[in-house]
Amino acid sequence: MVVDLENKSQEFQDLYSQANPVPGARAKVPLLEVTEGGEKILVTESLVVTEYVAETFGTESTLLPASAKDRAVMRLFMELCGSKFGYFGILRGTESKESFSEGLVAVDAFLKHYGSKPFLFGSGFSLAESNAAPFVQRACTILPAYTGKDGSEKVDPLEICDEKGLKHLKAWMEALLQRPSVVESGVPEETLIERAGQMLQRFQAAEASKPAN
Repeated sequence: MVVDLENKSQEFQDLYSQANPVPGARAKVPLLEVTEGGEKILVTESLVVTEYVAETFGTESTLLPASAKDRAVMRLFMELCGSKFGYFGILRGTESKESFSEGLVAVDAFLKHYGSKPFLFGSGFSLAESNAAPFVQRACTILPAYTGKDGSEKVDPLEICDEKGLKHLKAWMEALLQRPSVVESGVPEETLIERAGQMLQRFQAAEASKPAN
């Protein structure tokens, strides 16, 4: 089902409420619908969906590390580092380059501690990378496109890695961005940039419509 995020169908909202019965919950994508043993199963929330898919269909996959210890490290990475690649704070002027950079320093420290080469578990591409890939791709494409103009400070995650000596993070990001599955499933750069501009316009319109205090 293709979902119009600006005008979600009642069908989609009804399906979502079956996956998330919390009253008043906002219907969000992704929403995975599968049939298992004759039973319809609905799963939502990105991290939950990807882990379900890896556990159910990825018996030969390295997305889930074999040991409980490594799976715990993977989940810790997703919990502590997954939000560090958010870019809308920079675009909206609510976050500074330095604050964004501090987040990247934290990710580098995590990767260095666990000896990433280049991925968290060596050459194995796990859910740690799979779940981070869309955010890394967007940050590395959108931020350089929308910063550094009209006197503003340029924010480029890969350049920040060079500036701050984040060798583990840079190797991890470059390997991630070159991964065939990431390239093939990613959104074209021009589309990412265009959609980011549209999102910014919606934010600005929403702010302008707020009543003055």
